[in-house]
Amino acid sequence: MIEPMGNFGDLTELIRDPLRACIDRGMQPPLILCAACPNGSVLCMRTDGISPELLAEHYEPAGFRVPITLLVLDQTSEAAIITIDAERRMVVH
Repeated sequence: MIEPMGNFGDLTELIRDPLRACIDRGMQPPLILCAACPNGSVLCMRTDGISPELLAEHYEPAGFRVPITLLVLDQTSEAAIITIDAERRMVVH
């Protein structure tokens, strides 16, 4: 199981691959990414594919726990919903 993650820096590595996958499939930056987990921890950021800009965040005391659900929205309103499971597998819905 993934150790609890407590802040934006801890999530960077975990969300890098899903963001790359969105860009590779043709989504057009800037991208808005919202990450949420069942315990209520939430992060929302905007990125041009290089630099992230933190828009909002709330961390429960236990930090982020899996599964983590990501919603990615691009400038054309295309959306991707991605789940990251306990084995760090990415499932696109």
